[in-house]
Amino acid sequence: MSIARCVGGIVLGCALLIAPLAHGADEAVNEEAKKHFKAGVNLLQDPDGARYEDAYREFEAAYAASLSPKILGNIGYCALKLERDGEAISAYTRYLQEVLDIDPAEAAQVARDVATLRAGLVRVTIAVDFPDATVIDKRIPVRGEPVTNVYGPVSDKTEIGLRPGHHIIQVKAHEESTEPWEFDAKPGATLSRAFSFKPAATARRSSSHVVPWVVTGIGGATLLAGGILGAITLGKVNSIGSHCPNNTCPASYALAPAQDDARRFIRITDAFLIAGGIVAATGLGLVLWSGGPETPRPPGAAAHTTGAQSLLTCSPWGCVAEMSGAF
Repeated sequence: MSIARCVGGIVLGCALLIAPLAHGADEAVNEEAKKHFKAGVNLLQDPDGARYEDAYREFEAAYAASLSPKILGNIGYCALKLERDGEAISAYTRYLQEVLDIDPAEAAQVARDVATLRAGLVRVTIAVDFPDATVIDKRIPVRGEPVTNVYGPVSDKTEIGLRPGHHIIQVKAHEESTEPWEFDAKPGATLSRAFSFKPAATARRSSSHVVPWVVTGIGGATLLAGGILGAITLGKVNSIGSHCPNNTCPASYALAPAQDDARRFIRITDAFLIAGGIVAATGLGLVLWSGGPETPRPPGAAAHTTGAQSLLTCSPWGCVAEMSGAF
């Protein structure tokens, strides 16, 4: 008999538990707790199918308002269905310890199944160096739809208990997200990962320096081309002067075509110099407007796409440490 079948009896009789919750002499159960508990029961009995995630939240709210240990059985049942195995083990363990009137056969079966869950539990430690992070875990089963759970907020380190299998974990904070961590978790394994990324505002500032410097470079190249054309134009003007000293040209010298050629180069040179000056000034203005040269990144503030990440994997056969990153 599995936990699901065992606790199924508890869940089917959830409505009956409202009465002892309301009248227990040693339990201060207020109206808010009863409201959340009843909502959880209704969600489990939804005609379209049990809504475990919503019921889980309602039972947690009921427990927070009453601290009745009898609700821990319902929390554990929903956590099990959601594959939040670490939380299921914790809730069921406390349920067995704190509720004194559990049917002995039920208690023995739950204890055996909790031991089975504990043996296969994958313990994953997530470390972050930014506040209010959200850890998103997605397990990809061989059959059926992916199972997704969200943990947090996390500001330093947290440990979550996962079901063995293929997982994809991603950390999000401040509208930014890390690169996904994809791995196969063996039963009883212990894994850890550190996530670090640069805040969004810094990342935007970094990218904002590219365009201004490109514009400035184009302007500088245009000015350089104008300078080269200016030197060619000056050579053509000097050539006319050398052929026509004192403004007197020999009959064999084609003065008009030479003058037209010089005027054409003068116009082209002016256009390059004016355009280059405008473009270069615009680029420099954008550089100053965007905050000047980019300052070095402080230690530990690596971008999420380039930050180094560490991974420690342990199993009954030993531990392996890995570190990866791009620079």
